[in-house]
Amino acid sequence: MKSIRRHLTITLVVTFGVLLAVSGSAIYVFTRVALVREFDAALRARALAIMTQTEQSSGGFQLELSPALRQEFDDAGVRRCYQLWRTNGTTVARSESLRGANLPFHFGPPTHPKFWNLDLPHDEDARAIGVEFQPKPEDEDRLQTPPTMAILVVAENREHLDKTLATLAGVLAATGLLALIVTIPMVRLSVRRGHAPLDELADQAASITAHSLQVRFPVEGLPEELRPISIRLNDVLQRLEASFERERRFSADLAHELRTPLAELRTQAEVAIQFAEGQSTEAHRDTLAIALQMQGIVTSLLDLARSENGKIPLKIESVSVADLANEVWRPLAAPAREKNLSIQFDIPEDAKIQTEIPLYRSILANLFSNAVTYTPPGGKVEIKWHARASELAVSNTVDDLRPEDAPHLFERLWRKDKSRTGAEHHGLGLAVSRAFANVLGLKLTARFTGESTLTLFLTH
Repeated sequence: MKSIRRHLTITLVVTFGVLLAVSGSAIYVFTRVALVREFDAALRARALAIMTQTEQSSGGFQLELSPALRQEFDDAGVRRCYQLWRTNGTTVARSESLRGANLPFHFGPPTHPKFWNLDLPHDEDARAIGVEFQPKPEDEDRLQTPPTMAILVVAENREHLDKTLATLAGVLAATGLLALIVTIPMVRLSVRRGHAPLDELADQAASITAHSLQVRFPVEGLPEELRPISIRLNDVLQRLEASFERERRFSADLAHELRTPLAELRTQAEVAIQFAEGQSTEAHRDTLAIALQMQGIVTSLLDLARSENGKIPLKIESVSVADLANEVWRPLAAPAREKNLSIQFDIPEDAKIQTEIPLYRSILANLFSNAVTYTPPGGKVEIKWHARASELAVSNTVDDLRPEDAPHLFERLWRKDKSRTGAEHHGLGLAVSRAFANVLGLKLTARFTGESTLTLFLTH
């Protein structure tokens, strides 16, 4: 299983280890270069000392080392040796420490002498300098022959240099390994502490239940990386809380809606049992009306469930909006006349759409029925088709709604009148209409287009 904490720990430890290795290697290389240069400078100084004590005479070269310089080459603790040649390769002088052996015949000019590593005759690791120089004349006034060049090679055991470099390498390796060993728990501790706010956030999220959706995650004091997560979680909690509240309200509303017809149905049944003789048909009509009301609520709830689950089969056909609207309006004309409503239809005959006719008819029936039912007596109902926007607008005057009520019109079982009197409507019509509109790919919205005029827009 993936672990961000493990990934960060490994990445940081490996990165630190690489940095230690690179920095340790750089320190070793720079120190080695400095020590080798110092060693070469000492070799050059000894070679220069021998060169200054080499004289040229008419008989050849003469080398007379001072006692102090001779002591340096005879010191048993530090093995040094030298060899002096003519340019033709003839040996002029060599140190006794060579015991008759020869040094390599390599050299360079005095300004750029040649340095190299070599093995001495006794299998000793050494470093040497080779230089071509012109010995000073013994007596410049009596020297008749032209001056000649000499070759000098000076070598010194580099055991001390190698030990120093080996010690440096060991110290750097041990220090780096120790630092890496100490770094691992420190990195793990740092990562654990750095993730502590995330663990706290996870613990708080795990403690949230359906009964504590009002809790919000803290934003202040959180690390900058966790603030967006906390904000998004708070947004999700807010939406969940609103959704749960709607479901609770829906359950309460549904129970309230069904309680009244059930109580009436029970009363009718009890009366029918108690007074069976001479009972009129009016009681049976009331019982039928109550049953029909309950059937309407259940049917609407089933329609909502089917539409939300995408289980409504669609058969798309062409239909005239005017003809379908007139057909739907026909049974509502009488109630509209009884309330003395002013009705205005403005739907062109050529307005045609492609839709599923039964669903579209149901939407129009709900919109028209709501307009007639909730328009006060003497009010106005207007049904228009906007060809440019391909939109049907159903407007009616209202006296008990306000603009802030518009967003609630499509909520299930919502009514402005909390007493919920009247059995013609149960607060599900517009919710079902919006669900059907979504199935058909339409958009159903509501807004006030005047101080007391509510308009429902069905946009294609």
